[in-house]
Amino acid sequence: MDGSPSSASGERTKITVTCPTCGAAAPWRLNPHRPFCSLTCRLVDLGVWLDEGYRIPADERGYVP
Repeated sequence: MDGSPSSASGERTKITVTCPTCGAAAPWRLNPHRPFCSLTCRLVDLGVWLDEGYRIPADERGYVP
């Protein structure tokens, strides 16, 4: 044994995720913008948050003050 990893454990599977903004495949490992594919998609998503584009619908019929 020379201390080097075996070929089976040395090969790592490349994990990719789908970018929530554009739908492109983005690498998970060593990606500073994950889960986004790029800084552009990351900033587009931030802009939607800042413009309050993401909202949870509320059912106010049962609300009693």
